[in-house]
Amino acid sequence: MSEIQNIISDDFLNKYLNKQPNWGFNGLGYIVYKRTYARIKENGQLEEWPETVARCINGAQKIGAGYTKKEAEKLFDLVFNLKCNFAGRGLWQLGTSTVDRFGGNSLLNCWFTAIRKPEDFCFIFENLMLGGGVGYSIRREDVHEIPRIKKDVNITVKNTNDADFIVPDSREGWVRLLSKVLEAYFVTGKSFSYSTVLVRSAGKPIGGFGGTASGPEILVEGLEKITGVIKKREGKKLRSLDVLDIANIIGSVVVAGNVRRSAEIALGDPDDYLYIKAKRWDLGNIPNWRAMSNNTIYCDSYDHIAEGVWDGYAGNGEPYGFFNLRLSSKFGRTGEKAKENCEGTNPCGEISLADKECCNLSELYLNNISSKEELIECSTLLYKTQKAICALPFIHEDTNKIVHKNFRIGQGVTGICQGLDDNKI
Repeated sequence: MSEIQNIISDDFLNKYLNKQPNWGFNGLGYIVYKRTYARIKENGQLEEWPETVARCINGAQKIGAGYTKKEAEKLFDLVFNLKCNFAGRGLWQLGTSTVDRFGGNSLLNCWFTAIRKPEDFCFIFENLMLGGGVGYSIRREDVHEIPRIKKDVNITVKNTNDADFIVPDSREGWVRLLSKVLEAYFVTGKSFSYSTVLVRSAGKPIGGFGGTASGPEILVEGLEKITGVIKKREGKKLRSLDVLDIANIIGSVVVAGNVRRSAEIALGDPDDYLYIKAKRWDLGNIPNWRAMSNNTIYCDSYDHIAEGVWDGYAGNGEPYGFFNLRLSSKFGRTGEKAKENCEGTNPCGEISLADKECCNLSELYLNNISSKEELIECSTLLYKTQKAICALPFIHEDTNKIVHKNFRIGQGVTGICQGLDDNKI
């Protein structure tokens, strides 16, 4: 893959190196770009915008976008001038070795999983650490499938080299540790010890993904909180509220990793009173990790909404969102085929997804686009990259099956009011 010659040549790139687009918000857009998407080059300096665009298009070509030289250079000009753009994940990862390691998982924003087995927590953990946002179902019918918790399991941490499990200093190592904890409580019933002596300390640079390490303390504290939630249910099954808490704690561990975000949305039953009261701060004894929890209920009809839902709107807690699964399954988005296997949505709630499915995105800036023809050109050229991303391998086999079947792609349109005011389209 890395042997493919760059389709955006240095000679072409040099024409843009001393130029800047019309950054939005009086230059604030440039600051956001430099903070979030500019990568550190081999000389230790941050990329400038033309270099980022070139990296992305060259990276897209290497994964199979199939651009002609003319198309690639046209797309460069369109993206450079902020008429359209790759998704944030693409801006950050396209053209890096991370794509070679993790395939499509490193490039996509949106995921959904129904939590029916312990490993589904690892799916959340893994994709959050790779920068994706994850929606997850905690309906009774899903959570009930998780096995009963084994009794007398103890997980201990040792600062030595003789622990039962030495956590590797990698994303995979952190996920493997969570997997072993869940396996002990839900499958084997066997206690074990682990050590984080290999995990780099807080503030050390992360080579592949970028940013800096959060240190082993965050991981240890997070696992202590997760095991605390689980042990309170020894001999019993997890409730929806417990699943919510575990997912929230996972998110808090991930968000500590500097450049990583941790977007999640929980989808629960409309009459699940434990879940509905999860953010009723006025009742007291609400754990801090629920503070950033994004909670929604499945709601196909107004009649399904329990009275307690409205307490959040009255100021006693926080409002919950509503997701119409039946309607999403029947129609999807406007003009989209019905999605019989739709089970939920991503954290932003703009797309219907099946279990373990993801959607890859791009953006059209309508206010900067000069004509209908240019709009179509932006969309068509971005689509080539998105299709290539869908065809990549993914970490989880369930994702491979559903993504390679549906090829779910989304293109957002922003600047609509400004574009209509200018009468361009």
